[in-house]
Amino acid sequence: MIKVYSTPDCSWCQKTKAYLKLKGFEFEDINVEKDMRGRREYLAIPNVEGVPVINIDGNIIFGFDKKKMDEFLKRK
Repeated sequence: MIKVYSTPDCSWCQKTKAYLKLKGFEFEDINVEKDMRGRREYLAIPNVEGVPVINIDGNIIFGFDKKKMDEFLKRK
């Protein structure tokens, strides 16, 4: 399962979601400004400082990091 914790006005969040779509992966987009349950999940992630935060099967990636995303996506 892939979750992207994001905000609507974050350009890096938009790039992350576009990249995942380009690669053909489905994901859950969690708007941490409006989704309170999602916000609690997001805030429970250790060392979280901003968005986007990507959770790929329990592997947490901070920011738009294609190399790390590809590393975990190739295992799916």
